[in-house]
Amino acid sequence: MSETTTKAERAISAHHSYKAKQSDNTAREYRRHIRRFRDYLAEQTDATLWDAHSGHAEDFYEFMLQDQGYAPSSVRVAHAALGDFYDQFDRFGEEGRRGFPQVSVAQDPTEYATPERIDGMHKSSKKDVEGGDRPLTSEEVQELVDSVPAPTVRNQLMVRLLYQTGMRRSELVRVKLDHIDRDARRVAVYGKKTEDPRTVWYQPSLDSLLSMWIEGDRDAVFNAAESPYLFPTRRQERMDEQTVTDVVTEAAENAGLQEVVYENRAGQEIRRVGAHTLRKSFGVHFINDGGDISFLADLLGHDDIETTKENYLKYSTKDLENSVRRHGPSI
Repeated sequence: MSETTTKAERAISAHHSYKAKQSDNTAREYRRHIRRFRDYLAEQTDATLWDAHSGHAEDFYEFMLQDQGYAPSSVRVAHAALGDFYDQFDRFGEEGRRGFPQVSVAQDPTEYATPERIDGMHKSSKKDVEGGDRPLTSEEVQELVDSVPAPTVRNQLMVRLLYQTGMRRSELVRVKLDHIDRDARRVAVYGKKTEDPRTVWYQPSLDSLLSMWIEGDRDAVFNAAESPYLFPTRRQERMDEQTVTDVVTEAAENAGLQEVVYENRAGQEIRRVGAHTLRKSFGVHFINDGGDISFLADLLGHDDIETTKENYLKYSTKDLENSVRRHGPSI
């Protein structure tokens, strides 16, 4: 057995042991899919688990559908399994903890790969449905905050941080206590694979809630004393991204804001309000209040300002006509 194969099996076994603490059935199912992806890479490509990219993941999903005859639901489980594997490896693999081999992973191949793109399972994104990615109003954001499930302090803080800073959910769960400068009300934001952070700021209105969490409610969490992260959980040193989505979607349901945008071919309902909706709302409200589009691109961590224009200007009321009437010469 080669060294690469041995390290891969060690990583898969370590992930299985970690996942089995939550659910034996899920752990076994995830292990099957991760091993299947490892074998696919070895047989069909020159890549390994350590250097696979999104193209390999999407080709694997298509291979499952077209060549192996798996149902779309199985492909989604495989996607979830791989995403969880790389998320845990990102957490423990760099230092070789929890049984994971110390191996450098180039990227998470599931981050930009989605099984929904394969074989027309459903539309590629909510952006393809008119109004599907529209932002919340300020009033709707307040309704969302008021409707979060328990624990209230933690979940209100999560929702309001997402809205006030425009962070992605993957960035929110990676915020550490020492990333926050409470005097300057700023946060150093790190992505999944970024070594250099960008800076975002929050408003004074968040001070009391942040204090209530850090100096009070957070201490009641089982792993809080050992965790450097802002949001630890009873089982892990930091929260999973899916938990953020679950909190936002449940709050939207409670507030009566949730709606089905479309239904895919597998019968899965795709809903309007999720964690990314708060990022979208931050961006559009920033522009509508007179914020500069180039500043917004920096705040959102966009490398290309065209991405910001494409995704945020279409819902902005600060359009060309308004700008010309306000700022254009009158002689």
